This record gives sequence, C-alpha cells and structure tokens, in this order.
Amino acid sequence: MENKYIVSTIKKDSTGKEKIEGRDNVRSKGVVEKLLFGNTNGNVEFYVCPSFEGAYGFRTVRDSSDTFLLEIKRIANWKEAAEEAEKKYPTVGIPLTLISSLPQNIVNLTTDHNNAMWPLQEEERLKLYKVKSSSIPISNRLAEKLHAKFVSFIDDFKAKELEPDLLMGDGETTVFRCIVDQEIWTLSIPFKTEEKARELSDLCKRIIEDAEAGRFDESKYIGSLEN
Repeated sequence: MENKYIVSTIKKDSTGKEKIEGRDNVRSKGVVEKLLFGNTNGNVEFYVCPSFEGAYGFRTVRDSSDTFLLEIKRIANWKEAAEEAEKKYPTVGIPLTLISSLPQNIVNLTTDHNNAMWPLQEEERLKLYKVKSSSIPISNRLAEKLHAKFVSFIDDFKAKELEPDLLMGDGETTVFRCIVDQEIWTLSIPFKTEEKARELSDLCKRIIEDAEAGRFDESKYIGSLEN
C-alpha cells in the first residue's frame, strides 16, 4: 500500500468543500504499464504481461462529464517489435545437445554476449511498441462492483499464507491495482494457480475480450463480481 499522491495539496471547490489534489503516485508501475496507462492511476487497473504476447489490460476512469469509462489498452505489435529488436541486437542460440561438447570459453562468450543484448532488445522493443486503445462507457454499478471486488481480493490475498504448490508460475505476470481513499493498493503476482486469483483474472480477461469483440454486456460480469 502506498500514498495515492507523490505530492498533494488541499484545495476548496466552488462550494467551499475541501478536496485533496496532487500528482499521482505511479512508482509501483513498470515501464510497459506506464506506456499503456500513462502517469495517472485509474480507480481500478488490471494488467497482464505474458511471456510471449503483448501486454494488455484495462482501467476504470471518470471522464469530464463524471461518467465512468472502461479504458482497454494493448500492445498491438509485440511480435513485430520483438523480431525487429532481435535483428538489431541479435543473440546467439546454442542447442542443448551441443553445449557439453563446446569449449567452456565459447559458452561463456556466448552467455556474455546474450546478456549484453537482452537489455538492448528490451529498450528497442519499448521504442517500437504501438498501443491500441479503446474505451466504453460503463455504469456506476459495474465500476463500483469492480472496485469492491479488487479491494476485497487484494486485502484477502495479502492476508493469506499460501501453500508452495499454489505459487507455481504460469508464464505471465498479473497486476491488480485500485485506489482506496488516499492510498494505492497494488498486488503483482507471477502466478494465478490460486483459485481466487485465477477466477478474477479470467473474469477481467473476458471483459477485455468481449469489449474488443463488440459483445460487451455488463449483466454477464456483475453476477460474477457479487460472488
């Protein structure tokens, strides 16, 4: 849990009511998260970074008319960017069947070369990434149900002592984040084999898939969020 703002001030609105304003705290966000969502926080944010696919996610925000929007973001050209980065900063692959027969200095040189190339590839991919964005107006009810679910899930999850066999990696990192009063709650997990994490992740993914396919239907999600 972190402070909602890095720097904040108290101001009064036209009615004289005090409110806190400030610069959003995005210290818990990685570089790709910031590429997708910028330097502001949504009321709720869901982010997935797969091993072999472009990162994607959604967040809920209010527009200028105070209507809730579901913003969906996705790296649209992950494969193309990865291929271009590999061409510019090529790595060297050694078949496992040959490693034992190669001189150790060759193996070491190859390892050193690849270790030097991977950070350069990552920097190049970030330059090439293109973000696909879309947004859908949603009801206050769905926005509130999503927020309540994220709050209870993060709170319950962090209080658990999970068995080792529930912590197996599944090839992607998932982030659940929400604003609670003047705090940012963030849960980043490299696994979803724990039942509740998998259920909520699957629901959020379905929301994204339905929205992108033009079959978004709030009634399908609210029931699951109430369970």
